[in-house]
Amino acid sequence: MVRHATKKNKDGISYSVSLGFSLACWALTLFLFWGLALNVGEGVALVSMWHLILLFLFSLMGAIFRDTWIFDTAKREVRSFYGVGPFGKRESIPFREVSHISLEHFVRGATDKDAKPTKRKFKAMIVFTLCLKDESTRDIEIIPENTSGGRTESAIQAISAVSGLPLYVDRPRDMDLHVGLRDPE
Repeated sequence: MVRHATKKNKDGISYSVSLGFSLACWALTLFLFWGLALNVGEGVALVSMWHLILLFLFSLMGAIFRDTWIFDTAKREVRSFYGVGPFGKRESIPFREVSHISLEHFVRGATDKDAKPTKRKFKAMIVFTLCLKDESTRDIEIIPENTSGGRTESAIQAISAVSGLPLYVDRPRDMDLHVGLRDPE
């Protein structure tokens, strides 16, 4: 799973793919490249290593993948980039067009708003959204609640505090979570 991290700087705060994820992908990419080069040097045909080449390409894609949201307080705008390397979608939204940032909880697979998560079919999820004044939205992150572990909640609070954008949270943290001794997730 791709994890995001906040980073505060002099012009505001950013929410982007974590450095740990990128470094892990780069390490795997370099390891696979080394293995491929070693095998090709020993005369092994590339066709027989198709699975290593496929893994190399996937790890390289992960290494150069970018999903960045910059809340620039100096320019009073939100800039986003989603893509691989230099290829992707860029967007810039002035703060004056932003209604609020939102963190909402839902149960994946359920149509009932008050549905309770279960271990198998229905999973508790959270969605971090940028809501605009024209009533359109931009989903920044959709993640299982147990995977987030409170990191998305604290990130959205930090972003709201630094940027000054209004924050909406549909319920307090852990209100509906039923975690027992057998749920180490």
